[in-house]
Amino acid sequence: MDVVSRVERARTKAFYELLVDRLGTEAWAVRKAAYLKRIREQESKFNIKLPIEPQLFSPAEDDIDWYILASYLSHDFPYSDSAYSSRRIYPYAMAIGAVAEQLRKVPYVDDVLDKMLANNNKPETLLFELLTASFYLKNGYEVAFIPENSIVWPDGKTKKSPDLLVKSGDLEFYVECKRSDKQTKYSKTEEQAWAEIWNELSHHMLKVAPWSIVDLVFHEQVAAVTPEEVIKVVNLAIRGGAEKAREGSIGAEIRAIDKMGLKRHYRKFSVRPNSPQQELLVFGDMDSNEKRSISTIAERVIRPGTNGDILNMFVKDVAKCVGAQWRCDHEDSLGLRSKHFKSLLNDGVKQIPPDRAGVVHIWYETRDGIEIEELRRDKNIENISAYDASKTSVLGAFVHAVNYYPFEENYEWAETVQDFARVPHLMELFPRQSLMLASDSTHEIEDITHWEQDKAAKNTR
Repeated sequence: MDVVSRVERARTKAFYELLVDRLGTEAWAVRKAAYLKRIREQESKFNIKLPIEPQLFSPAEDDIDWYILASYLSHDFPYSDSAYSSRRIYPYAMAIGAVAEQLRKVPYVDDVLDKMLANNNKPETLLFELLTASFYLKNGYEVAFIPENSIVWPDGKTKKSPDLLVKSGDLEFYVECKRSDKQTKYSKTEEQAWAEIWNELSHHMLKVAPWSIVDLVFHEQVAAVTPEEVIKVVNLAIRGGAEKAREGSIGAEIRAIDKMGLKRHYRKFSVRPNSPQQELLVFGDMDSNEKRSISTIAERVIRPGTNGDILNMFVKDVAKCVGAQWRCDHEDSLGLRSKHFKSLLNDGVKQIPPDRAGVVHIWYETRDGIEIEELRRDKNIENISAYDASKTSVLGAFVHAVNYYPFEENYEWAETVQDFARVPHLMELFPRQSLMLASDSTHEIEDITHWEQDKAAKNTR
């Protein structure tokens, strides 16, 4: 194990121990056993005659037990993994784990841990508070969490408190953390509509066009489209070969999977389904900015490791495979997915007493692709820049956008920080690093967003 891997392992382990020590080893043993039971119950129902992907256990992203379990499995159980989900968790775990010992000494941190570990009310909101506290610790601040409703405002009333009080020398200010939902309600509804379409479309393609990929563009809202309509235009694309097909509000184009290359790989190696490696074999590349689905009928499935391993289903050979890449360019879809954060900022500002300095941190994930983030950035600049904070003492807001890039053997993450300041040089509050997920060695690039970098990389392919 190289130096970087040892450091990452130590930080992930420190995150795991921080949570388990507070939860209690016996309590975690009970919760872990219950979680493993759920996984094994689903895996026991596997039917090799059906597509493997929808049969896999899919960890819920708002379940703190999965964060703990993924951290536990990360380095010592290489066969036990849910790759797309775990690669999203590791950056949080390492950023917090890097200062775990300091965090243990932060006043009222146990209250935050207890609330998060209760796992009954958006634990990722509390995780972001821990991440923000870690960020200020790494920038040399003294940090204290603030108990709820513990501050008396200038008008004599007790109101909802900010999350943190941070100090460095004579500098002292409040910090409020606002974690946006990972997706808008519209995005979730749209992806559910796609899942219902793909359930029927994938079975159809496996029958009539195995070893093919369809690129779909919805010019209507996805929820307004039926699977039958999609199948109709896909059939037109299949008959047309390399030509693009259009039927009503749907465009489609068929291309072939590199069947020989894929088969050649499977003769030498087994592959975890629903993983970056599988995406690379099917689509020819990996792209976190695209919406993709794969449906695989396996010839043979193996479970390497021991009886103690879970999430260790690998495909040894493939009988049939199809894929789809899709997007929606309908005006309502683009508008509702690119939600700006003025209301979230307003909620944060209202929690900072007007007689004390404060900043607001907003955190969100860029899950909907480059076009959506371009639209969202314009909306944020227009709406947040025009926000009237004249009756407050808030110094400014920082909007942290993050994306995750899983690869075959590893992963990367990218974070873009946009500051909306009422005073000059507000970024100088962070003398050591401005990225919450960063370590001391992380290279920071100014004057470009990560989605602009992604777009440039696409254009050079």
